[in-house]
Amino acid sequence: MKKLMMYPRPRNLFAGLVVGALLLTSANFACADERFFTYSYDADVLPKGAWEFEQWLTHRRGKAGETFSRWDFREEIEYGLLDNLSTSLYLNFRDTHTDDGVTSESKFEFKGISSEWKYRLLNPNTDPVGLALYFEPTYNGTEVELEEKLILSKNFGEKWQAAFNVSLEQEWEFEHNETRRESVLEFTGGVSYKLTPHWALGLEARNHRVFEGVDYGDKIASAWFVGPAVHYGSSKWWATLTMLPQIQGSPSTNGGRELKEHTKLEARLIVGINF
Repeated sequence: MKKLMMYPRPRNLFAGLVVGALLLTSANFACADERFFTYSYDADVLPKGAWEFEQWLTHRRGKAGETFSRWDFREEIEYGLLDNLSTSLYLNFRDTHTDDGVTSESKFEFKGISSEWKYRLLNPNTDPVGLALYFEPTYNGTEVELEEKLILSKNFGEKWQAAFNVSLEQEWEFEHNETRRESVLEFTGGVSYKLTPHWALGLEARNHRVFEGVDYGDKIASAWFVGPAVHYGSSKWWATLTMLPQIQGSPSTNGGRELKEHTKLEARLIVGINF
């Protein structure tokens, strides 16, 4: 699937994110639930019997010693199974461009199917704090990935929202009769304030740590990302954009940043509807 032309291949960050938003916001959508962050989940779930569609567009760029640009596309259909339980199905695609000055490569790949399960234990609107558990397996034929999250969030009236997540990931990659194992520990969090009935502005942070093996033994690398989260919501659609530059990483490869496992900048746009 290396040459599939399912999407345009945007190299400009702003243009790519705008194109993704326009493709989805041009339709006459129904009223949607709102996400105020793109890396941090809140503890709420879809009501029983409700459906939601979300389009994800994530961009990463900037590594040590090469030109690096990657776009991740995710299409999500979510359904409320019970009052406190929702499930989702994702299709995952990836477009990567690298150039080290000697060789240049562009590759478009299908990265598998994911199944999300989210169970709410405490309601972020009525309980002192919202609490949810999350599980997501992914499979693409040569890789298996499991992801677990502990989700905490709280809605303070109609203006403020806060969220904090702890995530674990285990990855197995099968290639040439060998199995490569890797694990990830991630902390994400954010605070958002609703400026108007439609616009909200927040701050989101992410700490991402990569380990060799699936037992969280030897740490390979870690990095901190902090940046703004901008949200727009109307009665027909909503969109949230987060820009996360790396501010610190280890082992340092460039000005205190870790640019082998991580990139200088990450950005994510999510557009969602309910129907």
